[in-house]
Amino acid sequence: MPLAVPIGFPQFWLFDTLSLLFFAFLIRAAWGRDREANVRADRRSRGGIILQSIGIGLAGIGPARPTLEPLSGASLAGCAIVTLSMGTAIGLFAASSRALGRNWSIVARTRSDHELVRDGPYAYVRHPIYLGLLFFLPGLSAALGHWLQLIVAVPLYLAGTRIRTRAEDRLLEQTFGDKFRDYRSATPALIPKIN
Repeated sequence: MPLAVPIGFPQFWLFDTLSLLFFAFLIRAAWGRDREANVRADRRSRGGIILQSIGIGLAGIGPARPTLEPLSGASLAGCAIVTLSMGTAIGLFAASSRALGRNWSIVARTRSDHELVRDGPYAYVRHPIYLGLLFFLPGLSAALGHWLQLIVAVPLYLAGTRIRTRAEDRLLEQTFGDKFRDYRSATPALIPKIN
């Protein structure tokens, strides 16, 4: 049994286009970052980055089977899933990195002038960028027809996310104390509360 279900070329091309947009926002967030002084970092977050990357990579491993007619129902459904998943991932990343400003970093760290950001997406979840990357996974799977790989990819991604969120929360608690503890008790880590 093949690991990939059939896809249409449009969902694959749509994912490629939206991925370029996603990575453009990532590059924009990382561009021009100065060498920082007085930074407290948690190197354990790198293990989380590795697990998250492996999870995302596993969702994309394997051949694609672009045999569907472009306007078939399955191909159009794949395009809809790619659009919704990637649109959510891009929107969350763009809004979150903009809200964080100079506080944004790939590795968990706090600066001497770090701010506790609680607006924008951070009003709903403490780690919206990781939620956005979680939405990236079904977009990738729909684009390539790799739904079965999500059985392993999602748990690995979530394990890496847990490592990273714990490291970030530890640093923020050390820096902001009760102010962060109040924020943590009122705001979920990854999945927003539905009221």
